[in-house]
Amino acid sequence: MISQADAILAHLRAGNTITPAEAYSLFGCLALHSRIAELRERGHVIACRIVQAGRKHFGEYRIAA
Repeated sequence: MISQADAILAHLRAGNTITPAEAYSLFGCLALHSRIAELRERGHVIACRIVQAGRKHFGEYRIAA
């Protein structure tokens, strides 16, 4: 079985971005920031952009170019 971090990495490598809500919906991941930290520790360069939607704000992650 593929880990959440590996599934997220595959999603990002396919050219997609991911938000916490998408990570939960797609992979059942409640701690996207932790999975991103794991991927960064493994040497992947992942950028984060803060998105504001109304009064909420959250990170949107992508593979850095």
